[in-house]
Amino acid sequence: MTINSTDVPVTVGDNVVERLTEISQKYDRVVLIAGSDCLQKFAEHIPDLTGIRGEFTKITLNFDENLKNIRNYQKIIRVMIERNITTESLLIGIGGPRLCDISGFIASTYRGGIDYIPVPTLPLAQVSNAVSGINGINFSSFEDAMSTKYAPKEIAVDTYFTRNAENDELRDAITDILRYGLLYDHALISLLNGHEDIKVLKESDGLVRLLSKTIQTRTELSGNSDPVHRRSLNFGKIIGEAILHASKYRAKYYEAITAGMFVELFLAERSGIVCRESRDKAMSIMDRYGIKKASVKELGIDAIMKILNERYNVENHNLQFVVPEELGRPALFEMSHDRLYSALRAFTEQYEFNPLL
Repeated sequence: MTINSTDVPVTVGDNVVERLTEISQKYDRVVLIAGSDCLQKFAEHIPDLTGIRGEFTKITLNFDENLKNIRNYQKIIRVMIERNITTESLLIGIGGPRLCDISGFIASTYRGGIDYIPVPTLPLAQVSNAVSGINGINFSSFEDAMSTKYAPKEIAVDTYFTRNAENDELRDAITDILRYGLLYDHALISLLNGHEDIKVLKESDGLVRLLSKTIQTRTELSGNSDPVHRRSLNFGKIIGEAILHASKYRAKYYEAITAGMFVELFLAERSGIVCRESRDKAMSIMDRYGIKKASVKELGIDAIMKILNERYNVENHNLQFVVPEELGRPALFEMSHDRLYSALRAFTEQYEFNPLL
C-alpha cells in the first residue's frame, strides 16, 4: 500500500503477529507499547518478545479516554530516553485506535522518527487509524490537537483479533467500510452483502479479502489527488463526531457515525443532491449487521450545533460536506448556520418520529 507517498507492506491474515518475533530480531532495541485491555484479552496470542537478541522495553497504558494525552506521551518519551532508545530502534504499538494514534505519534517524533509497526487489535483501528498514516494526541479538550503524517515500517492486521472482537466493535469497523464503499468502491458493498450477518462474517474466509480491500480503498482515498475524493473521508463524520461529543461518548461510534451519514445525506437532498440509492444501500447493510443510529432529537439540535460551532465556526462560515451522490461518485455542497439548523430540525421532524428512515 502507498501511505504518505511511501510503499508500506500490509499483511492481513490469521496469526500474522508471529512475524513480530522475526522482525524484532533485526533490531538492537525494541519498544512495545500496548493497551492494558488488549494484553488481558489477548495474552495468549501476543508473542513474547523478551527472548529477542536485543534489549526489549515493554510499556503498558491503561485503557481509558485519556490514553492519548500529552502526559502519557511525556512519560513514554522519558522511559525511551532512559532506556537509550536510538534512531535505529523499533517501536511496536498493539491496541485499538487511540493506542495506534499515540504510538505512531511517538514513533514519528522521537529523535526525528524511528521504525514503527502498528498491530491494531480492534476492527476500527484495522480499517482506519492504523492505516491512515496520520498520528495524533490530544491536548486539553482538543482532540488530535497535535498530529503528524508518518508512514509505518510495516502494518500487521491479524484477523484473530477481528474474529474475537465484540459484535459492537466489529460494527464500528463495518460503519467505516460502508462509508468507503458508498463513496469510492461499491465492491465493498457487495462484499458486505455477501455475508448473512455479523456472526457469519467473523467466521468467513472472506474476512481477509474484506479487510484487505477496505485498507486498499482507504489508502487510495487519502492519497487521491482530487480534493473532493480526499475530503470524502469525512462523510458522516462531521455530524457524527458532533453527535459523539454531544452524547459525551455515551453513544457508540457506529451509532453516531451512521446517524451522521443519514443526516448528511438528508442535508444533501435539501441542497438538491439526490442520494436515495446510497441511503437505501446503507439501510440494507445496517439491517444485515444490526447497526442502529443515535437520535439527533434526543441529544438536542442546540447541543450538536454548539459542537459544530466550536469545531468549524459555523456561525461565521459555511460548513462543507461531501456525500455519495451516486455509488462511488462523491459530491460537494455547503450550508450556512441558519440553513443547517433548519435542516436538522426538519430531519428530526421528518424521520425521527418514523423508525423506517
